[in-house]
Amino acid sequence: MPFVIQACSPVDSPGLGAAMIKSRLTDPHWVFMWEDNVPAEEMISRSTDRIPWNLVNGRDTKRHEKVIDDTTGQVLGYARWLLPPNLAKRNDVWLEAQAQDGTPEERATYEKLSDATSRNGQPIGLKGGEQSRYRNAPLEAADERVTKNENFLGKSYPYYHFRVRNIQTDDLYSALDYLTTHPDFWRQGVGSMLVKSGLDVADQYGLKTYVMSEPAALKLYLNFGFQLIETVSTDYSQFGGKEPMVHYFLTREPVT
Repeated sequence: MPFVIQACSPVDSPGLGAAMIKSRLTDPHWVFMWEDNVPAEEMISRSTDRIPWNLVNGRDTKRHEKVIDDTTGQVLGYARWLLPPNLAKRNDVWLEAQAQDGTPEERATYEKLSDATSRNGQPIGLKGGEQSRYRNAPLEAADERVTKNENFLGKSYPYYHFRVRNIQTDDLYSALDYLTTHPDFWRQGVGSMLVKSGLDVADQYGLKTYVMSEPAALKLYLNFGFQLIETVSTDYSQFGGKEPMVHYFLTREPVT
């Protein structure tokens, strides 16, 4: 089956939304963050509506890639990277992964669709409050410890966890902001294609890379030369969690 890596555009939103949500629904910790009885198809529909705005908003720093089945056109995986400010200013870096800009009318429509599926900056249906703060606090603390006085290429965060602290003044890192593979195509090389594409850019510009990984992706990052720096296990049974939530913090030096 031929897999091909390509840039993303708003017309890809249904396929991207399906791959993202179906993958996340396999993680009980992610499912627990949502209000009860939100149908999967509704999650996919809302995600689909948010994606076009995410693609066209902040085009100077964002780079988006997808892996498709070249025969069927199905979206199999997706990655979103953030360029460091010094590279974004050049306007000539990794342009093949930059989403095409929309017209003013299209952008207004995309933003309106995104706003309609969000509340206070979070997707509708996502739990917040004390439970969210409790789960996020140890991740934020570990992030502070690992990234203090460091410059990196990559940060990988599931979007529901915590807001990345503002280190946009750092010129020697960019961010692996999102990585997902449709569950029907796990362990078929999709994630590796997406990670390698970004790491090739990191190596080209001599950038260090940093990721926060969930257990399912740990082996993938280790295979690409990442070193485990810290492990965070959070027991949130007081809120109804059935098992600890585990995340790994890893770094990778550029390969020259």
